[in-house]
Amino acid sequence: MNRYLPALSSPGGRCFAPLALIRIAFGLFFFASGFNKVFVPENQALMLETMIEAGIPFPAFMAVFVAACETVFGLLLAIGLLTRLSALVLLCISTVALFTVGLHHIPPHINLLTWYSWLLYLPESGYILMSILLIVQGCGPWGLDRWIHQRLHQSDSAAPGVSQA
Repeated sequence: MNRYLPALSSPGGRCFAPLALIRIAFGLFFFASGFNKVFVPENQALMLETMIEAGIPFPAFMAVFVAACETVFGLLLAIGLLTRLSALVLLCISTVALFTVGLHHIPPHINLLTWYSWLLYLPESGYILMSILLIVQGCGPWGLDRWIHQRLHQSDSAAPGVSQA
């Protein structure tokens, strides 16, 4: 079981409470966004239109697939289960959205500093940064990953003859 412990480890304590709050809010945002794209007809149509305009291959399939991933991995992120994997999936979705849609909102022929300012105004940039934070840090003090990590660590520590390498 020791090989799974690093993937589930996460800092605890009160100073990491903001990490958990970011994870929960970010996860619920993606859950709600994906849920609406899966179950609300107007949002389904808008998602399909966005996929077509962005030139995404197989837009009908990808619209449902991406929306379902947002729903599932957003919920997993909100409860802190498979945090790093969930954040990685949402990082991929956000990066594709940034390159296919978001960057087109930045005006052409501007200086580098202004371009950078515009880049950070795009919501996808914030999503990417939050995803990276969660991939590196994990779920924080309130998440199922941390609880599972503690249980696995306890069971490995209690097993006789198991080396703690």
